[in-house]
Amino acid sequence: MNITPIILCGGSGSRLWPLSRAHAPKQFHQLAGKKTMLVATLDRVAAANGNEELYGSACVIGSTHFAAEISEQCRTSIADIDSIILEPCMRETSAAIAAAIAELADTDPNQIVLILPSDHHVTDIKSFNSVMQTAAQSVAVSGGIMTIGIKPTRPETQFGYIEHADDNGPIYDVLRFKEKPNAEDAKAFLEAGSFFWNGGIFMFRVKDMVTELERQQPDIWHHAKLASQNGKREGNLLFLREADFERCKKISIDYGIMQSATHIRTIEASFDWSDLGSWNRLYEISPQDKNNNVLIGDIVSHKVSNSYIRVQDRPVAVAGIDDLVIVSLADALMVVHRDKSHMVKELHDQISKTSWPPKMVNTSGKTVPYIDTVKNWVFDKALPFWAEHGFDYKFGGAHEALDYAGNPVDLGQRRLRVTARQIYCYAKAYELGWNRDECVRITDHCLNTLITTGWHDDGGFIHLYNPDGTIQDDMRDMYDQCFVLLAMATLWQATKSPLAKEWGEKTLKFVDETLADPDLGGYFETTKKPDIRRANPHMHFFEAMLAWYEATGEQDYLDRAAKLVDLFKTKFFDHENWRVHEMFDTSWTPLEDGTNLVEPGHHYEWVWLLLRYSKMSGDRSVYNYARKIYATALSFGHHVKTDGVAQFVNADGTNLSPIGRMWCQTEALKASIAMEQHNMHVDGNLQVRMLDQLYNRYLNTPIEGGWYDGIDDKGHVVSENMPSSTFYHVFCAFIEYLEHKDAL
Repeated sequence: MNITPIILCGGSGSRLWPLSRAHAPKQFHQLAGKKTMLVATLDRVAAANGNEELYGSACVIGSTHFAAEISEQCRTSIADIDSIILEPCMRETSAAIAAAIAELADTDPNQIVLILPSDHHVTDIKSFNSVMQTAAQSVAVSGGIMTIGIKPTRPETQFGYIEHADDNGPIYDVLRFKEKPNAEDAKAFLEAGSFFWNGGIFMFRVKDMVTELERQQPDIWHHAKLASQNGKREGNLLFLREADFERCKKISIDYGIMQSATHIRTIEASFDWSDLGSWNRLYEISPQDKNNNVLIGDIVSHKVSNSYIRVQDRPVAVAGIDDLVIVSLADALMVVHRDKSHMVKELHDQISKTSWPPKMVNTSGKTVPYIDTVKNWVFDKALPFWAEHGFDYKFGGAHEALDYAGNPVDLGQRRLRVTARQIYCYAKAYELGWNRDECVRITDHCLNTLITTGWHDDGGFIHLYNPDGTIQDDMRDMYDQCFVLLAMATLWQATKSPLAKEWGEKTLKFVDETLADPDLGGYFETTKKPDIRRANPHMHFFEAMLAWYEATGEQDYLDRAAKLVDLFKTKFFDHENWRVHEMFDTSWTPLEDGTNLVEPGHHYEWVWLLLRYSKMSGDRSVYNYARKIYATALSFGHHVKTDGVAQFVNADGTNLSPIGRMWCQTEALKASIAMEQHNMHVDGNLQVRMLDQLYNRYLNTPIEGGWYDGIDDKGHVVSENMPSSTFYHVFCAFIEYLEHKDAL
């Protein structure tokens, strides 16, 4: 018995607004424990959990817009992921399931498939697996489609229902499906005892679902198959072809297949289950205090009971309330009676028709220098704040993120690169004379974490570690090594620490011996040698080599930087379209499958680095490249209404991403400074524009020294917390600005 789990990772979860939104659906949140809903779902069906005889490798299907998020969370899971299928547009579950089984239909039509939504909460994993095993044994013998029925515990009007025959169970014939009933019908269903809730969990042999698709939805099956066959593969990612997939009709599997399927049965779930479909459901499964409250965040309460209160943006005080749900984020406050929490969907539907929330701020139009403002933010606000709140002196390293009250956010993992970036910031602060005792305390702490937790026995620094300081993913990633190299160079320049020189040299030796590609040039992504290449790690290796040359004056580092410039000229730069290619196959051929998007922030970052190299080497041949990619980013990379730098844009200048990360703005600031320093500036106002952008939007937070990491093209805050990794970007940009103004 070997079941292929297919995880449906679509939907926006509007009933958990404002936490769950179109740009951050609920499956990516930690709602019930330390794992996100998606990771918890994958781990539930992971062979590594002792289920190797029950489950095979999993498949996840979700939106192309969340490709990076899905990939990263899949890497966090212990499950073996066979493929991640990415939908170019939303076409409901019939098309998603059809696309997910298209390849199996040709290669293994008898394979048993389990369809699981990615946002369900189950704690009794043993019972869950027992039910799946019984269901699979039945499907293997009798075929047809099996649904997992949830025994109702209340007259719920927000679920669909399954009426089953009066059999002995636990497997029953299905008489009919009933969509969400009114209150009277829901009560009658509960009293009848012959109805299950439809949890949206299905199991079938591939060939049986294909038969139903061909009979009931032949157009969906035809176009979904073509979308899969004509899709582009990138490692374990399959990008469905949009021209085919968009022709699939929008219809759910319940309406499109299940209601008229010829052979359908249901098995009763003996495990606990919740779809976390409302704030009240989330309240019910969350640990409660002595007053039956769930309090998450910086909250002071007095005579409060039976309430769910979650805050991320500021301290909140509440008194004299009962049975409420209060959710406070940076850009939205939602209050609803707990028993009426189903109304949040209606509230969301109303809000989606308005320009909600209003813009946080408007640009100031400031034309005077920001010198004093920037110095105050860096030295009086940010450095002290992150020194106090940003480091974990119990388990080591830097916290991955803080909430808007300054508390650590447990994201279930920590990236080693974040700790390296904080070394860079506080080593540079030491060099500039800020509280050197504090800088030494922080850099010693972080360096100790890198050495004791981060260094792998086989060489190189690991990718991820757990919040408790144990190793989570010991893969060695080129991007991570680059930031260790940058950190060690900056620490050596500032303090002449022998450890910094030693570990910088050890890291570079590992990169040369393990990650360098002697045949085609450049470096492999990771020790796992994936079948893609990216420009981004090479850009940061370029940055690290320039930092080492600046710190030591040793020609070898500048020679290494020169090789990166050659790679930029011959591989990364698109001479026809003046853009930087981001993604390549192993032969350094740019990927042109819709994933090789233009990143304006990286264009600006390359400008800064190329001109920095020119200043150190005297090589002016990079000027023409810098001008061209600067012009591309400036022309196509900014939102019209807010002037913010977008995260990405299509190669033809269309489909500008609605989100602008903070780092994109800081790189534009650095590029504009570098262009001016080299008398190449084509837009002398960009410095002021980016400083306006940063101060009037991204730094306009409840905490001085903090930031909003993401803002959309309407000026709305979309980030849920403050990623610690962003400090490297803003700190570097502001120091560049102050040095440019001779203010240090």
